[in-house]
Amino acid sequence: MDFFTPERFERLRTLTRGGRPFVFDDGDLRTLHFDEYVVQSAMRISDPYALVIPYTQAMTGFGVFQPQPAHVLMVGLGGGSLAKFCYRQLPHTRLTVLENDADVIALREQFMLPPDDARLRVLHADAADFIATQDNATAEVILLDGFDQEGGPPTLCSADFFVHCRRVLPEGGVLVANMADEENTIAGMVREAQAHFGLACIGWFKVGQENSHLLVAVKDSAAQEDGNGAHAAAVQAGLEHLRSEHGLQLVYPCPQLTPSERQLAANQPPAR
Repeated sequence: MDFFTPERFERLRTLTRGGRPFVFDDGDLRTLHFDEYVVQSAMRISDPYALVIPYTQAMTGFGVFQPQPAHVLMVGLGGGSLAKFCYRQLPHTRLTVLENDADVIALREQFMLPPDDARLRVLHADAADFIATQDNATAEVILLDGFDQEGGPPTLCSADFFVHCRRVLPEGGVLVANMADEENTIAGMVREAQAHFGLACIGWFKVGQENSHLLVAVKDSAAQEDGNGAHAAAVQAGLEHLRSEHGLQLVYPCPQLTPSERQLAANQPPAR
């Protein structure tokens, strides 16, 4: 699906609401926008639980490390694509979705997100503040896809945020983050993931022919300590399986980088 044909662009331009979210229908496709330039979420009206955009499909790769998590913590609701997928595919998993824009939450019924129940909670909350208050080892998976009309919030790339994310994960837990194609978001998240999860426990991937970039960080203290030992090799094998399963391109750690990617990687501090 080409989201950016001239016809769509002109129709979207007439619907913009000064940065407030709005819904756009084009045949069987329903999309969420803050402006005419970026698609925040996409849904097929005939199949609302399907994942339409490739990066969302790739984010489900957390199942390589956590096939049956008890609790998934999601940052960013959007059109609820990942929440709906997990709700259907993981019937024994509790889902907590954090969204700081009440106007986005107000559109949940248009994207056919089920109502809150014992398994699903959508909270109007600041993710950084919320995660900082959570107990240790309380979510096996964190899915980070929090963008607003300005892009990726700097607080979600901060050292404090990544410290708390790692603390909230148990051993073997995994964080998967959509970094889009924003250099500041990519640089900040890769830097903090390397610093707090360890180089052996992270992967920076590009999604197929898209400009979307994903970060995967696994909490494995033994792998973080042994660096190139057996534990690290097991984590790297899992990351390679995820990459292969979803047709991703490994960007970092990898010697074959584009000039801009090499510059970003060069700005990362060593793991500590």
